[in-house]
Amino acid sequence: MSVAWDGYSPFDPGVNRPLHELPRREARKAFDRLMAAKNDRKASLGQLLAANGVTLDDSDDGIQRLDDWFRDNVEGNARVDRLENIWYAVVNDISLFLGDTMIKRSPNLRWEFFTKGKRDVGYQRHVILGYTKVADPYYYVDIDMVVATYGVRIVANMETRPDMFVAVLAESEAYA
Repeated sequence: MSVAWDGYSPFDPGVNRPLHELPRREARKAFDRLMAAKNDRKASLGQLLAANGVTLDDSDDGIQRLDDWFRDNVEGNARVDRLENIWYAVVNDISLFLGDTMIKRSPNLRWEFFTKGKRDVGYQRHVILGYTKVADPYYYVDIDMVVATYGVRIVANMETRPDMFVAVLAESEAYA
C-alpha cells in the first residue's frame, strides 16, 4: 500500500543522539519538549490516518483499526532490522496516543522521564509508570520501544500478534 502523507511532518526532538547518551539536563529538555508537543503530535497522527481513511479513536475497535493500518503500511529500509526513518516518527506519535490511552484507562499511570539505572534500556526515555500490581515500584512500559519493535518484526516478516496494540493496552490495565 502507499501512504498518503498529506503534509505529515515528524516531531523534532531537538537532539541528534540517543537519549541515554545525552547529559541529563539535555535529555530532560527533550522529554519536556515531547510532552509539550504531545497533543499536537496526536492531532498530526489523526490527520495522517484521516488522509488514509482511518479515524483515530481510543476504543478497542479504534485501536485495532490503528494497528491494522500500521501493519499494512509500515516499511523497512534496505536493512531489515530498521524501519524507514519516517516510520520512527509515526511510531513516536502512535506511542504518545497509546500511552495517553493507557493513562486514560488507568489514571494512576503517568508519563515519566526515567532516570533509574543508567544501564536500563528505558534510561532517560519517556515511559509509563505507576503500576501497582507488580512487585517492582519502578516497573515501566516503554511504549515507544514496544511499537518500534513491533514495526521491525512486521517488516522482517516475523511472527506478531495481529491485535498487538489492543493486547498491550489490556495488559497495561491488568497490571495498573
